Order: sequence, then structure tokens, then C-alpha cells
Amino acid sequence: MIQPQSTVDRVARGVVSTFGAGLFLGLTPAAALAGWWLVPAMVLAAVVAVLFALSTRESPAGGVAPLVGILGRIAAAAAAATTFGRYVLPGRPEVGAVMLVIVVAGVVLLAPPLPGVVDRVAAVIVVGVLVLVVVSCFAIAPVDLAVAPPADAAGANSPLGLAPAALLLYLCFVGSPSAVRWERVAVVGVALAVSLAVAVAVLWQLGGERLALSAAPLRDALAAADAARVDGVLVVGVTVASVSALRGVLGEIRELAPVRPAHVVALAAAAAALGGLLLEPEYTIAGASVLLLGEAGIRLLGGRRDKA
Repeated sequence: MIQPQSTVDRVARGVVSTFGAGLFLGLTPAAALAGWWLVPAMVLAAVVAVLFALSTRESPAGGVAPLVGILGRIAAAAAAATTFGRYVLPGRPEVGAVMLVIVVAGVVLLAPPLPGVVDRVAAVIVVGVLVLVVVSCFAIAPVDLAVAPPADAAGANSPLGLAPAALLLYLCFVGSPSAVRWERVAVVGVALAVSLAVAVAVLWQLGGERLALSAAPLRDALAAADAARVDGVLVVGVTVASVSALRGVLGEIRELAPVRPAHVVALAAAAAALGGLLLEPEYTIAGASVLLLGEAGIRLLGGRRDKA
């Protein structure tokens, strides 16, 4: 995939790609692990992403790094597809996930590269929708639960869950990378500001316990805030974010493929569709985060070894 040429285009592509794979569903497993501690966990995940952005080499590394990166992006593609299915076709989410992967894979393989203005418009749409969700959640005070959850319930506040929650949320900050390191940092900064606002707003409405059980946390938070009328706008934002994330990761897979990139993309899309069909999002999100973190670590070690 040809990278966008301007700084604004590259940052916009990175920002819109980060949200589609992690934020819309990643808050649920993070809340199950840490409750309100997912907020500092999100900051920790962003700090790790910034450190790797500043220290890892920007050109593709040889050896095992491309393979680990491809596997991580397949898992991220499955997570993005599941996001689309959960929000857009909640009755048959697996059908929505498979359909989206097929359509986007066809676009990546057959269509010419899209102009940079598409990424800028997509970023404006997604960020605008997320800001609307935040405002809607804070517009009304949350309703107290009639029965308090047990102290050991999933989603109860636990600092012990901070590290695993940060690992899960790492996917929220590794969208389509830019060629320049400071642009990667800018992507993480924008993603962190928006993601923190969304996380606090959703936690404000649902609490850690209810969030930990939510299949579509942003939709449930809007319903709790008596703002279900915003649901149609949310569907638009989720669709744009999911498509952008899938387009980004499949394009990166084509760049990382050592041979026959079109065939590799087709196989990766099939694997992502299968993952979206069979796996719960917490597994694909966790797998993507671990593998992409591993890829960054391998590249970092490879860069230091080359300098030695």
C-alpha cells in the first residue's frame, strides 16, 4: 500500500486505524481485569507505545519480525471485523465480520490507493463520533444499581489487573505506523487523549462491573445515558473506524510479506475472517497486542544488534 505523502495524511491514517481494532471492544476485557484501573493502564499502554515508536527501527527488519508482525495484524484484523459485527449487525455479528473482511480485502487487492483526503475525512468522522459519545455520556448522571455487585465480581477495581489491562489496551495505540518517529508519537498522543475521554465517560455511565459484561460498551453506555438516538451516528463511526483499521493492517501485511504479497493478503484475510467468526474479541485483541508488542521488541533488539 502506498503511504500517504503529507504529514497530516499519515497522522490521520494512524489515528483512525488505532480506534477500529481496539477501543470499541477493548474496554470490556480491560474492565474485567482492572475496573477503574483501566484508566492508568491505558496511560501505561500509551507510554510503552511511545517508547517503542521512538526506539525501534522504521524499516522492516529481517528474520522473524515480519512473521510475528503479520500474525499480529491478522489478529488485529479479526478484532476490527468483530467490532463491526458487534455494533453494526448485533443480531448476526459473525456474518458482519466475515462480510467486512471480504469487502475490504478486495479493495486492498484490486482498487488503486485511495487519496490522502479519505484518511483525513475518516479521522474527522471517527473522532467526532467519539467526542459525541463522551458528551452524551456525561450529559446525564448514571443510574445506581439496585443491587450492589459482590466485592470479587469481574470488573471490581483491582490494581493487580493494571499490567494485563495495559497489555490488552496496547492495541489501541498501534495503528498504521508512519515513516517518521515523531508522527507515530503524535498518533499515540491523539489516540490517548480521545481514548481516555471515552474510557472515563463509559466507566462513568456503566461502572467497572457492568462494563466488564458489555458486548458493545459504547452502545450500552449511550443506552444508559438515555442517548440511544445517537446510536445511528455511532454505527457510522464504527463502520469508518473498522474499515480503516482493516485497510491499514491488510496493507501493512502486503508490505511485510517476503514473497507473493497478494497471496499472503488473501490468506491473511481468510484467517482474519475465520478468527472473527470463531473467536471472542478478548482473544483476538490479546493476541494482537502480544504479537505486535513482540514484533516491536524484536525490531528493537535487532536495531541495537546492528549498531553494536
